Amino acid sequence: MIKRTSGAAALVILVALFAQASAQNSAPSTESGQAGAAQAQGAEQPRQQQAQDAERRGPLIYPTLAAGLIDMGVPVIDVRSEAEIEETGTVAGATHIPHTDIDAIAEFIGDDASRAVVLYCGSGRRVGLAIDTLRERGYHGMVNAGGHAGLREALQNGNDG
Repeated sequence: MIKRTSGAAALVILVALFAQASAQNSAPSTESGQAGAAQAQGAEQPRQQQAQDAERRGPLIYPTLAAGLIDMGVPVIDVRSEAEIEETGTVAGATHIPHTDIDAIAEFIGDDASRAVVLYCGSGRRVGLAIDTLRERGYHGMVNAGGHAGLREALQNGNDG
């Protein structure tokens, strides 16, 4: 059973776990020889770009981690269009605010710029754009949960267990 934790504490714990797992998964292999060294050096460049992109978009976490945050009471915002929501619905408890309505998202977050909030769209790209703008305004507690389908599946799997 999951112990109730504040949204900010849950966010810190889950993001730290994700960062640790990402670092382990992206560690260069210990291949020997010049071919292995060249391959590792060439692979470093895309990893650096991925890290910079992730830094810009906010932490893109696995849907199961985002589902855990939502299950612990962290609020969730669906930033997709009305048409997408009419077609597929939203996850339970999500508030719909389009990714272009930054003022409404900021109002939802409130005065606590570090308030933990999970955001999702179709793939994570639009959430990244919204997070970029919100960070420019001083907000830094948002989590990019990626796409609707993955998040919905993770929430269903978590409730099945």
